[in-house]
Amino acid sequence: MILKKSISIIILAAICSSFAGCQKAKKTEPVEISLLDTKINPYDVKMDWQDAFETKLKEFKSSENFKDSSMFEINDLTGDGIPELIISPSDDVSAQCEIYRLFNAGVDQIGITGAYGTFEFIPSMNAIGYSYDGDDFTVGEYLEYEEGTFNPTVSFYNNANSASAGVTIRYEVNNEDVTLVKFEEMLHPYRDSDSLKVGRKYSFGDSSIDYAIHCSESWNKVLTDEHKKLFKERIDAVIETNDLKEAAFEIVDLDLNGLPEVVVSTGLLNDSKTRIFYMDEEGVKEIETGSDADGGILLDFNSKIFYAADYYGSIQCWSLIGADISSFKPSDSTMRCGRKYLLSEDNVNKVFAIEV
Repeated sequence: MILKKSISIIILAAICSSFAGCQKAKKTEPVEISLLDTKINPYDVKMDWQDAFETKLKEFKSSENFKDSSMFEINDLTGDGIPELIISPSDDVSAQCEIYRLFNAGVDQIGITGAYGTFEFIPSMNAIGYSYDGDDFTVGEYLEYEEGTFNPTVSFYNNANSASAGVTIRYEVNNEDVTLVKFEEMLHPYRDSDSLKVGRKYSFGDSSIDYAIHCSESWNKVLTDEHKKLFKERIDAVIETNDLKEAAFEIVDLDLNGLPEVVVSTGLLNDSKTRIFYMDEEGVKEIETGSDADGGILLDFNSKIFYAADYYGSIQCWSLIGADISSFKPSDSTMRCGRKYLLSEDNVNKVFAIEV
């Protein structure tokens, strides 16, 4: 079992005495279980995709396509309970994400899309895509998962932003000219659905890769039923008492001791607060922090410090272990936290589901 922040386990051994050939019956005292105990170490949770994804990540890191700005993510884009591996080669405007699934003992590429090394994921549709605004045009596409791959369903273009230059305004969908009404009608299902930005969660540092492969998808098996119940109650209360738009949440081990915290992103604006729920012997406690430009926080694995940078580059830092934050500089192993799941009752029930 993994212990968090303090140790509170009392084991009273059964006492056995014998006098003159007579033996007293054994008396066993109850064992007091700490709320800080977990069911299993995350590194002891084994999943089929781990070795294949780790091999692919290390292969990419040693390739000529790797850059200092390369990042990756592990996320279930297809809704089948098995995550996909997303590699973002850079944050350049033309950089598209490569998406891989587990296939036999290796990986198989099932899609490529995005701009600036990210794309939008629409969970309700198992769809992905992006929209890029140039100086005088907009271009993009949406893909949906079917028969083992992401297939393009809608590509689009318009030059409405160039109206002031006196050019003829065009709207295209799937390389055909359409009216503005038809253009909006065909894109509405995608644009009107809740989405998450995906692709650039983990840097390629050794500690980032280790955590992503061995811990990120293990928390449902690590947490006890009591942990799940207590966390769920607090997150349900957030949903019930707040009118939050574009909110999201994630289970993250911010102090890397095996018992994770829950990070709630209350929105995408830079002034949106991030709420962190952590477990101690008395139950679930909360701290509130600022957010970065993406509405969450970042965790540095090497220092165990989490932080948020605003639009001007000013960084605020926090630590659950009392680390010295005065001279903090991010290492090569970081993770964006707080925006893995849209904050909804259905997602909370799914993430904190009690295994039968």
